[in-house]
Amino acid sequence: MSETGLKRELRLIDVWGLALGAIIGWGCFVLPGTSFLPKAGPLGTALGLLLGAVIIVLISLSYGYLIQKYPVSGGEYEYVKQAFGKRHAFVCGWFIVLAYWSLIPLNATAIAMIARFIFPGVIQVGKLYTVAGWDVYLGEIGVASAFIILIGLVNITGARRAGRLQSMIAILLVGSIVVTTAGVCMTGPDLRNLQPGFGASMSPVAGIFAVVAYAPYCFIGFDCIPQSAEEYRFSHRKSTVIMVSAILIAAVLYMAVSLVTAVVEPWQEMLASEPLWATGAMIEKALGRGGVWCIGIAMLCAVTSGINAFYLSTSRLMYAMAKQKAVAKSFGTLNPKYATPGRAILFSMALALIAPWFGRQVLVWITDMTAVGGAMAFCYTTAAAGVLAGRNGDKKQSVLGFAGCLAASVFLILSFVPGMPGFLSVPSFVCLFLWIFAGVIAYMRREK
Repeated sequence: MSETGLKRELRLIDVWGLALGAIIGWGCFVLPGTSFLPKAGPLGTALGLLLGAVIIVLISLSYGYLIQKYPVSGGEYEYVKQAFGKRHAFVCGWFIVLAYWSLIPLNATAIAMIARFIFPGVIQVGKLYTVAGWDVYLGEIGVASAFIILIGLVNITGARRAGRLQSMIAILLVGSIVVTTAGVCMTGPDLRNLQPGFGASMSPVAGIFAVVAYAPYCFIGFDCIPQSAEEYRFSHRKSTVIMVSAILIAAVLYMAVSLVTAVVEPWQEMLASEPLWATGAMIEKALGRGGVWCIGIAMLCAVTSGINAFYLSTSRLMYAMAKQKAVAKSFGTLNPKYATPGRAILFSMALALIAPWFGRQVLVWITDMTAVGGAMAFCYTTAAAGVLAGRNGDKKQSVLGFAGCLAASVFLILSFVPGMPGFLSVPSFVCLFLWIFAGVIAYMRREK
């Protein structure tokens, strides 16, 4: 048991699976057709993902340092509190809660997208209404809700079960993507289908940075590792290797899925036909229904592991914040039988069950803010590493921390400066300001 009562049940492979499973979500299979290829083209996508991964690896070095110095639940919240005080820690924690929680219902509703492609019409029953062009069906809400409840209950019953589930799913996820990619390559696709290498909607450099702007969203998940630091069964010194390996493997998987989407037929003609799911359509054309089933398994593993990882991370963060009286103290209690933050998990579950009723497009607006929440966390954490390392006389780590902060600030510039390729949409800004307003109210109540 840790000092706060959490059980040390997570093995090294469980934590690696936690990181990789959190990084690879529904976006790995959807963004190539909706965002990456239209903006950057095949070559621009690969370069953007590679550059984004390098920046995230630089940032992860600060996380590895801080995990060793402060091996407690709460991760970024605790680091920022030690460096800058509780007020800044609350701001950082508030944005991370949004980034983590929003990915629970978003991954759950992605299951409906898989079903629409593989089993058209099966769960599209009981049409209720249309929100922002997306038809909302009672059947799809039921399936998403079932996943949200099931995985939430698994998390309540202990970190060991959640960790075992995560490691098994992560291995199956990697295997499914490797098999699918190898299958498409063995069909002998025409590499001329990858021309032109860059998109036509913006310059090559702008296209590359449009993909880089997604890096906080694409790679958010490696930072789930510090949230469960009190539950490790191994040395915290290994956390940096776990994070870096998960980030690099995830980058390769993102590039593999993007390649598969672009190489089967001329990618510009493919996008012009407006397929429901570009990646699935291209794999079906190359490998038939068997290939669709294989990538469907990979996507199911991705969304399941994502829900599982962000349940674990959100609940541990809320638990740590409650212990510091930053949020309601009820979230700081552990389940008497399983020693897990049961109330925090149930609260996350209740909010997640509301989200599918608003339609997937509204969730996409919220998820656009995930990049902002992740970038805020990265800036705060790397700056905290720079300050704390400086206090400890570790000049090398202090320089790495501030270099990581400078790199992370690029993500915020891409999201907030008009004219930048990652500039947020108006609905996303509205959602962001609503969340900030809620945070101000919560902070004022906390101060009172």
